[in-house]
Amino acid sequence: MGIIKLEKGKILHKAGSDIVETVEILVKGSIKISNQYTSITLGVGGFIGITEVPGKPYIYTIEALEETTVYSYPFNSYDDIPKVVKSNPKIAPILAAQIIECTAKCCDAYDKEFDDALSEYEQILSDYDDYPSLCIKVGEAPQKFPEIGEIISPERSKNLSEWNFAFIRSMKENEASLKKSLYCLNMDICVGLVMTGFSLMYNISEASQLLAEYRKALKKKASNFCATMRVIKTKLGDIERSEENGESVVTIVNALSTILLYSGVSSELSIKFEEQIAEFKRNDNRYDSSDEARALRRSIGTSFYDVFTPAFIKSITDDNIPMEVKMFFMFGFVDEELAGEKNTAILYNMAKAYTPDPEGKVVTLYEWLLKIYNLEVEPSRNEFDQDYPTYLREQRMSGSINDEKMAELMTDPINRLNFEIHNLFALGNRMTFGRISSFVPVFDSQNVLRPLDMAYLTAAKIHDYYAKIKAVDFGVFCRQALFSNPEIGIPQLHYADDIDPYMILMPNAGSRASLWQEIEGKNRRTPARMIVSIFNTENTEECMIKLFGEFRWEMCKTEQGVHWNDVTDPSLTSMYCDYLQFYKKNPALSSDNKEKLRTDLKKFSNNYKNVFIADYLAYIKFEAASSPRLNKVAREILFTFCPFAKELREKIGDNPQYTELINHYNSRIGNQGKPIVNMIHKLQKEEIPIPEELTRQLEHLKK
Repeated sequence: MGIIKLEKGKILHKAGSDIVETVEILVKGSIKISNQYTSITLGVGGFIGITEVPGKPYIYTIEALEETTVYSYPFNSYDDIPKVVKSNPKIAPILAAQIIECTAKCCDAYDKEFDDALSEYEQILSDYDDYPSLCIKVGEAPQKFPEIGEIISPERSKNLSEWNFAFIRSMKENEASLKKSLYCLNMDICVGLVMTGFSLMYNISEASQLLAEYRKALKKKASNFCATMRVIKTKLGDIERSEENGESVVTIVNALSTILLYSGVSSELSIKFEEQIAEFKRNDNRYDSSDEARALRRSIGTSFYDVFTPAFIKSITDDNIPMEVKMFFMFGFVDEELAGEKNTAILYNMAKAYTPDPEGKVVTLYEWLLKIYNLEVEPSRNEFDQDYPTYLREQRMSGSINDEKMAELMTDPINRLNFEIHNLFALGNRMTFGRISSFVPVFDSQNVLRPLDMAYLTAAKIHDYYAKIKAVDFGVFCRQALFSNPEIGIPQLHYADDIDPYMILMPNAGSRASLWQEIEGKNRRTPARMIVSIFNTENTEECMIKLFGEFRWEMCKTEQGVHWNDVTDPSLTSMYCDYLQFYKKNPALSSDNKEKLRTDLKKFSNNYKNVFIADYLAYIKFEAASSPRLNKVAREILFTFCPFAKELREKIGDNPQYTELINHYNSRIGNQGKPIVNMIHKLQKEEIPIPEELTRQLEHLKK
């Protein structure tokens, strides 16, 4: 106890090893108090160690920043702190001023610690969001890090209020005035200020320790991901430096020759396709409307599919498909000069990093053709809306094949494959490209209208769009199914069956998404088939919303059959057709509404489906965000047949445009749910297992 002199750099107390037995007042020099994440500096008159716990190891390391002198006092309990102040009446005002200054520094230090912890948390989440796309850029397959989904944001201590910090900072700002008018009044004021500062500093110290524990736990939980991310960023930096220095990161030479050799096509077709691509590359105006340019694009299309088919068949049994061929299958890539050096490197890394959708519902065209070839799914409808069995029956009726040949072709993988390539692939590729008259199936840098990494549609992105739209229109993919079990007293029960569609990524850079077919054959419980460019050059969210709107319309037509536009059998399509057909006589529409409808019908060439899709886009994107775009009649029809999800209904429940609609919906759903609840209670009473269909329907009604 007493005077202690310290040289510069000397440790007065070391965290974790020295035991707290004293508290010091700084008489001369300056002191740094620090832990792993932060530090503050004290000047003359500052208390040292008052936030430590007597008898416990020091939490903070205390180090002299220059030649320093301190006076040491016994510290057995916090009651010793007022005694130290009272034993120094002459410097009590200085002690009071210094405790306020020190507390203000602690407030600033805690704010910085919290901001740093929050930044670490947000950086991990940001990196996790960027991780899949960065993997694509460097050609790595993304790994799974489920632990990242478990991390939580740091929280400020409930013992620290904003007014605490504001009060102390205000005291610090008015230090000069307070020294003259307050600190010098009497000893009790000085003791009170010291203890007020001590109390807040102690709470800050506890909160700081919790933050330190949080950051250690965060670092431990995210360590594997962060290590992986550092490697990815290092590789990305190497790639970017190589590009800046003009070095080729990915070496692909004579890709077309590799593809043609792999496909095993005849030398005549190889030479023909090479000459077509060479001529196409030479023509700077290769997308103009001249007869020569059109003819060349058509001939390239024919040759492309003639090469694609044998290459695909060979790849089925090949475990070592060349990367050029994978790029050919995924993106329509045929030539590194046509694609451009930079795009070629990006496509290479994308193909190398590609991982299939775990759910198997978002597939590349190549993966889809494998399903067709392996008889996992039936071929898609052709341009005449015929499915594969119908097409074969027509062939038999025309005399092209007999019954025996028809039975053979029904399960013949090659014939099924050819049917799919010449229909969904050839036609769907042109359709999703968007500019039908200038379509060419080979990847060309002139068609890259958005950066490839932004335009690239992965399974994760597609599922994100699904989730986002389902958060508004939760029943978009629901089908009506029938359950019956008279033995347990359920003659029939209609329930909603949620069936996600197949999304087929077409190998082009295009602007459209399209519904190819809403069901497979005549089975209404089969997934829809939707197609979209693997590189979408437009607003993908709007493309998806329009696509789901088209599905809503076509699925309703399929379910309603011949009554799809019969208003006596209310449905989405019949009510919309009636609304659009007789809008001029509708008293619920204002003159402005009618004029807008007249303009819309003219804009969409009186195509009711396209008018509905435009309204569906406005409904999902704007109406759901409390930004009115629809008239009263359209809003009522859409909400009746495409109701908002529960969370959204609760959010907009006080919106007068939706209040009545939501009340009617809740009443209707309540009435539908009562019989199901009664059935469940009855079965439970009789100790009969509850059929899954009942519980699923009840859950659906609660959405």
